[in-house]
Amino acid sequence: MVKVPNDVPLELLGPLGCGVQTGAGAVINSWHPSAGDSIVIYGAGSVGLSAVLAAVVTGCATIISVDLNGHGLHFAKELGATHVINPTETDPVEAVRAVTGGLGAKFSLETSGNLKALRQAVDSIRIMGECGMIGAPAFGSEIALDSWGLLLGRKVRGICEGDAVPDLFIPSLVELYRQGRFPLRQTRQVL
Repeated sequence: MVKVPNDVPLELLGPLGCGVQTGAGAVINSWHPSAGDSIVIYGAGSVGLSAVLAAVVTGCATIISVDLNGHGLHFAKELGATHVINPTETDPVEAVRAVTGGLGAKFSLETSGNLKALRQAVDSIRIMGECGMIGAPAFGSEIALDSWGLLLGRKVRGICEGDAVPDLFIPSLVELYRQGRFPLRQTRQVL
């Protein structure tokens, strides 16, 4: 149980306890990006779109959303993604590198649980960048990674529930909503 203010529509706050907390928390709590940072988010469902909103709030300058679903990509763009990529139309790793001047993104987040997308998310980060995994593939799933990419300083980590303490984080998301900086009403049909 998390206490929330009475003046905010309760029906908008329900998703904060799971998908929104997970996506937004991965960006805000796990990474603390600086203004101007770059991020690529694989998956434009409720978790991925919440990560897009968090990237906007934290001041990321390059926010890339990757998804097979044109509807999700449309919402990502509306919510502040600077670039959208459909992997059926172009290689997402090459597209991310093109957008980031050949370096790759500082952060990548895989939200769908798709192992191919996870590999692409890892390959999309720059040297000294970090990939977070919050999508849940089937138990026992394995993935092959480029060992030299990791030796050069890239990091891969699992993130559970956005590294959030719900009693603290959910009220902060509610406050962002009240300030008009986290538009839950606009995203309700997706979230």
